[in-house]
Amino acid sequence: MNIITYFKQILEQNFNTFIKKYFEKSIYWNKSSDIGNYINFMTDLDSFNLSLITNIIKSYFEYIDEVFFNTSYRKNFCTSKGFYQRTILTLFGEITYKRRYYYDNKTNERFFFTDYFLNLPKRKYFDPFICCEICNEAASSSYSKSGKIVSSKIGKRIDSNITISRASARNIVMRFNIDNIYDYDDRKVERLFVMLDEKFVGSQFNDRKDHMIKAAVIFENTELVYKYKKKTDSIDRYRLVNSHTCASIDNELLNDTINYIYNTYDVDYINEIIFMGDCANWIKNFPKSHWFKFRPNTLVKFAMDGFHFSQALNQLTTQKYPDIKEALNEYVLDNNKHDFTRLCNEFSDLYPDRKDIIENKRDYILNNWNARQLYQNNPYMKCSMESHISHIFADIFTSRPKAYSKKGLRQLLKLRLLKVNGKNIKELYLNQLNSNITLFTNKDEINFDIFEKKVFNFNLSALIKEPTYSIPYDNTYHTSKNNYSIY
Repeated sequence: MNIITYFKQILEQNFNTFIKKYFEKSIYWNKSSDIGNYINFMTDLDSFNLSLITNIIKSYFEYIDEVFFNTSYRKNFCTSKGFYQRTILTLFGEITYKRRYYYDNKTNERFFFTDYFLNLPKRKYFDPFICCEICNEAASSSYSKSGKIVSSKIGKRIDSNITISRASARNIVMRFNIDNIYDYDDRKVERLFVMLDEKFVGSQFNDRKDHMIKAAVIFENTELVYKYKKKTDSIDRYRLVNSHTCASIDNELLNDTINYIYNTYDVDYINEIIFMGDCANWIKNFPKSHWFKFRPNTLVKFAMDGFHFSQALNQLTTQKYPDIKEALNEYVLDNNKHDFTRLCNEFSDLYPDRKDIIENKRDYILNNWNARQLYQNNPYMKCSMESHISHIFADIFTSRPKAYSKKGLRQLLKLRLLKVNGKNIKELYLNQLNSNITLFTNKDEINFDIFEKKVFNFNLSALIKEPTYSIPYDNTYHTSKNNYSIY
């Protein structure tokens, strides 16, 4: 049976059954109403589409093998060891196809040419498109939810029974080889901003110690997006200009931040770098690195953000004493450290049961007084790091009770950063599958006339119009226990 006859059979088996049922044999002249008429038609159409597409894919895969089987190189150097069956899951559904297992007498290599030509990973049930979809979804959803979302895209649209488990989704993500990716540029800016904060995530196998994600958001400026005055106390909304997020659980945040700045900006133009955060010890020490002194006159500043300052005042005074809070805030705005300290001490003496909290928050503000003055006296400084922590990390890692191994969290964190920084995860996943391995060392030794015409330029019109080889399957037929490839 040649390929044209075989393909015509596919069309007849799928098309005729569906068309005859609804366009030749059905009776529509009687007046009746039944939702089953609509349901049956749409369900059968769904099955027709799935069957047609999967059969076309199967035919193409087997056709690739047949064309190579008839090349001069195969005839001269490669021995066929019979057919093996393989099943893969694609976005169109499950595909089961047969392909020959070859032994190259010249190079002593064993291979399935169809799998090699399509660059399908060995012994994998999920095809590359399924895997890249899983990785893309896992950047913003749990493994379980990612599996459900991708499963809903596979095969039948109306009645699909495909389910990708949480474990399968995790295995796919863990196999994704993710490296730091920079858009190499030479931007020229005079001022750069860096926001710093951390997020603690539940751990597994870590002596009950939470993982600490240290994060930095680097941006060039802020710009007004819109004014929102629905409420009297609402403030204007700003967005960060050309922001980039770095994060690490392995104390690599400094290296990642430096690498991003060096690879993105012309550091000779940077006159000032402003760091902002909550004044934790590691955050205050972060700007002290000599790597940020790009030039002898580069200014490196640290400012205490507004959120944590307000939080400290609220914890110091509580909601019961708004007048005390307002007075303390005024002293800070006026840079009046003496009266700020005096009022805190008087407040502590008045409420001795809260003395420890009051003194702790008083010292927190006093120890970072200059950093707070810098922030409040420069309106162009705007720190929204707490919001970034919430949306970037808390949303996926701590919004529901979870715990992660260090290896698993590290991988998910890399994936999340790709998403946040606007990288195309699907494209990155597919690009990493490109292989430089060449089975045939000398192309001139092979007669590629047939192969290039039949496979590289394959399309349905060529399949129908051009002469093709017949498909005489070998008598020997093998299948592995799980229908996967045997390598």
